[in-house]
Amino acid sequence: MYVKVKVPATSANLGPGFDVAGLAVTLYNTFAFELTDGPLEITGCPEQFANEDNLTYQAFKKAAKQVGLEYHNVKIHTKTEVPFTRGLGSSSTCIVAGIVGAYALMDRADERKEILNLATEIEGHPDNVAPAIFGGMTVSVVEADYNVTTLSLPVKHDYRFVALIPPFTLSTEKARSVLPEQLERKDAIANVSHLALMVASIINGYDHGLKLGFKDRFHQPYRGQLINNFFPIMECLEKDEGVLGAYLSGAGPTIMALIKAEDTKGVVRIKDELGDLIKGWRVEKLELDTRGYTCDYL
Repeated sequence: MYVKVKVPATSANLGPGFDVAGLAVTLYNTFAFELTDGPLEITGCPEQFANEDNLTYQAFKKAAKQVGLEYHNVKIHTKTEVPFTRGLGSSSTCIVAGIVGAYALMDRADERKEILNLATEIEGHPDNVAPAIFGGMTVSVVEADYNVTTLSLPVKHDYRFVALIPPFTLSTEKARSVLPEQLERKDAIANVSHLALMVASIINGYDHGLKLGFKDRFHQPYRGQLINNFFPIMECLEKDEGVLGAYLSGAGPTIMALIKAEDTKGVVRIKDELGDLIKGWRVEKLELDTRGYTCDYL
């Protein structure tokens, strides 16, 4: 018997919701776990990650200890769709899958709150792991000892997410290194108000509030300097009346644009408008994943 865990990509921060807000989209990484008496075996990933430092294995090992799973070793096979270090939660898929794999082998795969707390402890913040676990759009608060309160937002309208994925990477460590240690009061107030407007607009279907709601003063002005063409791309998306809002996905460098589901030519229009600004970039039209991770026994 082995366990297969499928985890959606995630898009975190949603502009002003730094380390707080995130959503899951229809792009997936799949992981298979099988206990073995032989050596550790990790396949389907680049060779430099096929060892004991593998993030999925580290999460599996920590979760196994927490749930009392006794084993000699494990085989892990990965199949990836989520691009690495592009701001779409690839590391979160590894963490969530490793934890769920261990929990599933103890018939505890549905203990999502406990899985969330452990995933947040490993990741350091819940903005990516929460939607990967619960699906949909989430906001989270972390208390002492990584006790996380997460709520899923009821999304009133049907949206599509246009992911503009560049051919270059940006490490989270580098993206965090450029952030200011302190934020001016006016900027802090702006971010709180934008986040509140964004959440209220999503819940109430007030699409006109999203462009302003996704604006951010905490991380995007600084991280944008690390991303080629970020500011002209955002300016172009701002002018497109069919784009409801746009933001830097996670730590970047992927940029996410929100359009209505009925805007069937939105992707073509965006690609034409941006032209050479996104030359060599991959453009993906995604939907909101509402399930979070899934687990099957095979």
